[in-house]
Amino acid sequence: MKKTLYLILLSFITLQPAYSQMEITVRIPDKTYDTVRIFGYDNGKQVQKYAQPYKPEMIFQDKKSLDKGIYWIMNDSITLIDAFIISGPKDQRFSVTINDTNISYQNSRENTLYHDYMKELQTFDNQVELLEQDFQRAQSGSIPQYMMQVFVDSLMVKMSRISHAKQQYQLQTAEKCKGMFLSSVIRISPTIPEPTRDQIHSQEEYQNYMVEHFFDHFPWEESDAFNTMLAENKVKQYCSMIYQFDRPELDTFVVATLRAAMVNNNSFNIIFDKLEKVIGSHVSPFKVEHTYIAMLKAALSYPNLEKARKVRYEKELERIDKNLAGSIVPNFNLQMSDGSKTTFYDIQSEYTLLYLQHPTCPTCREVRGKMANFTELNKAIAQGKLKVVTVYFEGDSTIWDSFIHSPEANPSYLHGWNYDLGIEEKELFDTRTIPFMFLLDKEKRVIRKDLLWNEIEDYVRNLR
Repeated sequence: MKKTLYLILLSFITLQPAYSQMEITVRIPDKTYDTVRIFGYDNGKQVQKYAQPYKPEMIFQDKKSLDKGIYWIMNDSITLIDAFIISGPKDQRFSVTINDTNISYQNSRENTLYHDYMKELQTFDNQVELLEQDFQRAQSGSIPQYMMQVFVDSLMVKMSRISHAKQQYQLQTAEKCKGMFLSSVIRISPTIPEPTRDQIHSQEEYQNYMVEHFFDHFPWEESDAFNTMLAENKVKQYCSMIYQFDRPELDTFVVATLRAAMVNNNSFNIIFDKLEKVIGSHVSPFKVEHTYIAMLKAALSYPNLEKARKVRYEKELERIDKNLAGSIVPNFNLQMSDGSKTTFYDIQSEYTLLYLQHPTCPTCREVRGKMANFTELNKAIAQGKLKVVTVYFEGDSTIWDSFIHSPEANPSYLHGWNYDLGIEEKELFDTRTIPFMFLLDKEKRVIRKDLLWNEIEDYVRNLR
């Protein structure tokens, strides 16, 4: 009898529909589409989460909760909702209605607030657009030239007021929504108010201001904020500024950003990794070495730094904190193409272009081919002002012998092989990326480290 009751109860339980942790009802009564999709943002990429054939009312369900973040709803090709927020497992059962004139949420106060917030931001943007239209009309001749400067000054004052008002609205809304993920989302992207003329007297001061204040108000304590497109784009803009401005003085502001992120281990790790990928990676075309060195030193001063990261950063710093501009490169042994043996220091020249390479490396071959046609470089070689010294630093003598007897060995260059492998064994240079070039002066002092092929002509042209 008990067994029978147990089996009846078990069958009853298994027939019941599973409770959904996530249930989002999407109503689109006025349109017809083939498919409606919900997308999220994961590790820098747009990811489709759910898709359904269109019906006027669709219910997207899942036993699992959506991760905290920003999501959007699309039909086959058009975004229907730019963004809605998921704050956590407790806020994942709501409805949204989309029509031509409005978007409305039911049972989601946070998304209602977000929707209203975005509409209010648009009013500030509309005000700026009207001022820009006034400026365009003025440029077309609607205002006499002698009045133009006064008019432009007036526009700039108005734009600055709008910018400040917009930022104040953003910060006030973030404070009102404290405790919600919406507050963190808002704090990602407050407008940076334009500095006044009293604050800024030069282009460099303006650049300092932008880098210093770029992450003001950022919610470092909320590492989930990085799982949004807003944060990803903000980091990309920051990297772009650092690469574009590229001055050692800016490193103090980058370090200040990292220190601000130290309030949360995850936030620190995420922002460091993102900056490192662009600014610090040896394969990135946008690396800024002095900034990366400052980043590594700041990270190594972080008391909560994970042990694995500490070991890696120490090794990384050891690799790149050498052969910097102004330092003298180390000496090493060479066997030249004629079979004679010498050292790098024995090669005398007013200037030297040291070209660390592998003869069969495709990029090395490509760069050598381009260099052969560089007018300024060839002229400096012909005048005896500069020597190009290519160096093969691995142990395959067959590769070396094949190279020096091939047409690829430019006869106007000096070609050497580090036959005792001292460069690699003593880690004299960071050779993870090749070709790796240095421009050196008479004392073998570094003028430019990691010279790129498209910089050679400009640097050689400016040699005295």
